[in-house]
Amino acid sequence: MNTSTTENGGSLWSEIIESTRTIFKSHVRHFHAISILFLLPIMFSLILYTSFELAIFYPDYDFTTYTQLQFFAISSFVYALFLAFFFICGVGTTTYSAAQVIYDRPINVVSSIKSMKNSFFPLLSTFIVSQTIFISITLLFALILVFVVRIFQSLGLIELKSDSDHLLFLVIFSLIVLVPILIWLQVNWSLAYVITVVESKKGYETLRRSAKLVKGERWVTLKILMYYEIVIVWMVVWCAMFLARGEQWRSFTGILLTAFTSVMGYILMNQYLVANVVLYMHCKELNDEKLMSETAAGEYVSLPVEEEEKNHDVV
Repeated sequence: MNTSTTENGGSLWSEIIESTRTIFKSHVRHFHAISILFLLPIMFSLILYTSFELAIFYPDYDFTTYTQLQFFAISSFVYALFLAFFFICGVGTTTYSAAQVIYDRPINVVSSIKSMKNSFFPLLSTFIVSQTIFISITLLFALILVFVVRIFQSLGLIELKSDSDHLLFLVIFSLIVLVPILIWLQVNWSLAYVITVVESKKGYETLRRSAKLVKGERWVTLKILMYYEIVIVWMVVWCAMFLARGEQWRSFTGILLTAFTSVMGYILMNQYLVANVVLYMHCKELNDEKLMSETAAGEYVSLPVEEEEKNHDVV
């Protein structure tokens, strides 16, 4: 990537998006295959799980009933494990494949799946550390908010009810404060999974490394994040809300819409992961790190020599 042509954020963003599409199109069957294996289940389940929650459980929810609360907690935990597993596998295989393409090496589905043998647990470590920090910040913010609300209530300054304007104001204010903090962290850690796969690092070390690499390119990173994630979230929410109305999920329109949204969602998710690899390569160039040296390439991709030589024979 020629950094002289990407001096401003807009041109760099355009170049990264264009490079991402080029990489995807040059190996479209490969990326579709690994996406169908790992990313499609995520998109499909997000739509169905959300719509079924709205259509089946919401009208009859009574969180004072222990059985319903217990069922909701268990099902949510199992579903979270499902999402985490497929997300880690999807990130690992897609990142590995994109890195191999950039290093001008042949790729195939089998070698991409086998790469998870080396990267699954490091990716899991990075995932656990990052999500623990996200959840801890959210819980800490919620505790502070509850503490402040209790003080105001004891002073008689506010009165909270389910239909109270004060409650709505507090929810909106909380989101205005909390969401930018979480987005800022996500921007700084956008390259963490790429670093885990390419540089064989893990855990908090990848988060620090990512924050260092994106320094100076945070606006570009934010644009990439917003470009893909806003569209994905909007599609999933809109489709889930449509399916939750009556028996729409059983209709031909509902089935067709679910299939279309799932496919478009996994394509966008795949391209977002590839875009992070392209951004990583650019940030490495800006940090004066050699990109294509033989030693670094073998070190970064973490392939055994025998497997690497075998992959060169595969078209």
